[in-house]
Amino acid sequence: MKYVKVLLFLLLLSFSAQSIGQTASQNIRGKVVDRVTELPLIGAQVVLMNHQPMIGSATDADGNFLLSGVPAGRQSILVQYVGYKPQTIPEILVVSGKEVVVTIQLEEQIEEMKEVTIKANSNKDRAQNEYASVSARTFSLEEVMRFSGGRNDAARMASNFAGETECSLVFGFPFFLPAHEPQDH
Repeated sequence: MKYVKVLLFLLLLSFSAQSIGQTASQNIRGKVVDRVTELPLIGAQVVLMNHQPMIGSATDADGNFLLSGVPAGRQSILVQYVGYKPQTIPEILVVSGKEVVVTIQLEEQIEEMKEVTIKANSNKDRAQNEYASVSARTFSLEEVMRFSGGRNDAARMASNFAGETECSLVFGFPFFLPAHEPQDH
């Protein structure tokens, strides 16, 4: 009988030691949306602040996120998304018996920036394809529309360039041969 009491005491003592070593934790889940349109923000970063190791998540296609294993107590989360003001949600009470559900609305951050000028340098007389040895010239849609002989038709315009002769249609597309090569008609 005495042996059973000692065994029972040691068993209870081991269970209480395990419960002391465990920390109470819970999940924080929610949704991140735009403040004006209330549309979900896909890929927003949600991070638990002041916690090591870092606990974080990114929102899914519906704007939902889940932070698991959040220690019980008062916690703060930081939400960031490109083009929006970062928002900190302080003092969220996390208790071990109930999952915390939040909806976070982010406000757009408008920044006025300096102008950007993009310049393209191209040599239209030089072939883009290094294997095109004869008669390789590029032209844009705007040039096709401006060129009087093209009549808004790129194939007609290409056949009007010096050194080009339209031969036939190959699989429904015009096929050009350099004018100096012999042609079979």
